[in-house]
Amino acid sequence: MFSINVIVVPTDFSEQSLVALDYAVGMAESYDARLKVVFVNEPGLKISDMAWVGVDERSMNEQQATEARRSIERIVLDRIPVDIPADAEILYGEAVGRIIEYAADVNADLIVMATHGRTGMSHVLLGSVAEQVVRKAPCPVITLKKPSGK
Repeated sequence: MFSINVIVVPTDFSEQSLVALDYAVGMAESYDARLKVVFVNEPGLKISDMAWVGVDERSMNEQQATEARRSIERIVLDRIPVDIPADAEILYGEAVGRIIEYAADVNADLIVMATHGRTGMSHVLLGSVAEQVVRKAPCPVITLKKPSGK
């Protein structure tokens, strides 16, 4: 029999990723599963960019991580019923690789994520995070697209 015990839900705090979280909450209720809500804190600037902008990379990344921690904890409190076991994690690095690695580490049975995220040139050059996760994930992936007209 097919069972779902652990559901990984990547978020970028966008409205669409919250729709995916709501969907995952419904699945967790149906399957009595644990949710693992994750945000990947990708470095904002590369080391090669630092020389000419004079930004302290460490403090910038610490600030991003602090804001991400507050946001993800708020999402868990506001959107996940207390009777559903849930963990919130901040991961560091490149989004696709870290999501896939994390799913494997926690023996995820399913990943639920939004397809909408990066747009424009970064999407053309890098491909969408969701598309790459679908291709490389160690478990099934459910993707939710943004409804047309919204």
